[in-house]
Amino acid sequence: VREAVVSTQSTGNGIDDLLRKTITTKYNVTETFKTRDTRLLICFIACLFSGFGCLYDFLHPFPESKLVLAICSLSYFTITGLLYVWEWFVEKGTFFEGTLNGNTVKLSSYIPRYSGDYTISGEGVVDGTNSEVKYTKCISTWLDDSGKILPEIIEKDTDFLYQSLFKVKGQ
Repeated sequence: VREAVVSTQSTGNGIDDLLRKTITTKYNVTETFKTRDTRLLICFIACLFSGFGCLYDFLHPFPESKLVLAICSLSYFTITGLLYVWEWFVEKGTFFEGTLNGNTVKLSSYIPRYSGDYTISGEGVVDGTNSEVKYTKCISTWLDDSGKILPEIIEKDTDFLYQSLFKVKGQ
């Protein structure tokens, strides 16, 4: 009996990367970073509050800076909470957002804890019409016996995603 130890999370990240690479190179979909840029903006604002609090405390030692430190600390933790809400409810495991001729696509994935099931969800807007696709496969369908990810199988699944999300009207 031969057992292979595979980290489902790192394998899922590898599959995400191959899906991203295939959809950008084969179909010339331009990747957009709006969701990630928003996350970075939220982080930057939190860091500004933290940095301002540290600078103010450096320039005006503690007893004098108590109110400013309290406001900056509360603001930092509130914005960090907002960041978690953003990641959980807006991003939802999104690993790719792109555009092609004014049409948009968003891909996200999810692997439950202690499970080998990889769920991929795609949302597309083609000529104002929304389309969605979602399917679940065992993560081992993309792996060979040695644990390497098989790009040709990823490419077939990318073809399915592309056809499902960018299907032409009337077909």
